[in-house]
Amino acid sequence: MKNLLIITGASSGIGLACIETFLSKENLHILAISRNVSEITIQNNNLYKLNCNVTDYNQLETTLKEYLSNFKIIGLINAAGVVSLGDFPSNHLDSQKMINVNISGLTNCIELILPVMRKQMYGTIINLSSLADRYPRPNNIVYAATKSYVKSISDSLRLQNAKYNIRVVNIAPALIETPMLTKQFGIKDNLINVNDFVKIIKFIFDQPQNICIRDIVIAPTNYEG
Repeated sequence: MKNLLIITGASSGIGLACIETFLSKENLHILAISRNVSEITIQNNNLYKLNCNVTDYNQLETTLKEYLSNFKIIGLINAAGVVSLGDFPSNHLDSQKMINVNISGLTNCIELILPVMRKQMYGTIINLSSLADRYPRPNNIVYAATKSYVKSISDSLRLQNAKYNIRVVNIAPALIETPMLTKQFGIKDNLINVNDFVKIIKFIFDQPQNICIRDIVIAPTNYEG
């Protein structure tokens, strides 16, 4: 069976950069999942694009079925995420969107893909968290709480699935140059280039299967946060 890496949040930012970087690997097919796959302009015979909302479990289950049956699922990179800043409580809709995408969307993907990896006795799950997963964030309380969930579920899944030869990695970035920061919040200085950041993700993924880099924080050297 052909090897397949599944990437969520694939139409921009870290997810899109992951597609570009991982397509350089030989004998690897990539399934890019996004609500806006039309924004993915990359054309490659090893790239499949799936227009799907990860927060909709039934839709995700239906659309993933073909891929889960016909490929060896060697990896899942959960890069889908949203953020909103402000006092709490301020915007209920923003809070619910962060909970839906950052928690429910990530959980849905893992619930559907993990059983396949267990049968294979092989796989790597990389969850994109945030430095906010371990430090108080009074101006984005709900976001920080959702990322604490990501770290917690990553830690527990890693212990639970070690016997299945499955690696679970939590990556906690800060200030990566993505549209989320540059366009949504206007932050443009002292950012880590997204392609440099994704090289680190690939380095972690490319380690021998018996090596799991469990949890790592990546931030600019001069960042005091």
